[in-house]
Amino acid sequence: MKQILSKSVVLIGIMGSGKSAIGNMLSERLGVPFSDTDKMIEKEVGKEIYKIFEDSGEKYFRQVEEKVLGRALDSAAHIISTGGGSILSPKTRSMIKLNSCSIWVHCDVRIIAKRILNQKQRPLLKNKNIVDSLLEKIEERIKFYSQADIYITNEDPDLGITVDAVIKNLLLNKVMKNND
Repeated sequence: MKQILSKSVVLIGIMGSGKSAIGNMLSERLGVPFSDTDKMIEKEVGKEIYKIFEDSGEKYFRQVEEKVLGRALDSAAHIISTGGGSILSPKTRSMIKLNSCSIWVHCDVRIIAKRILNQKQRPLLKNKNIVDSLLEKIEERIKFYSQADIYITNEDPDLGITVDAVIKNLLLNKVMKNND
């Protein structure tokens, strides 16, 4: 059975929700490429994300993020994981809406906090209470996340269950078709 995407699938959601892990597994299962915009930005700028924020600020980072996502969306249909704040940019939201099927990957902030507790390189959480900061970010961004084409909850420790739900939704939304 060969599975084909009719357009790229863009994973959006708060940091730590599992976008990259889901994207990787989904890419492997479907046999299509996977792009992680944060990794692409790091490669392009030659610095890790936290260092870009420190040296050049969030505004510069978001500008690079727009360009990188635009290039990813210009490629053949594949899986794309975005940074949690990518949807703050009107241009980015427009590109995602016009050129992809977007999936909001949601997860309870207490689960996310446990996942990212020891990750020191989360620039927007630096020196802050993780749960409060995540709640604040979700409140700020929920109006954008909720515009996604598909909504998925990623709270099960078995990532395969979440990926199965994504595949089911892609089939239901005719973004993916099975060729026998």
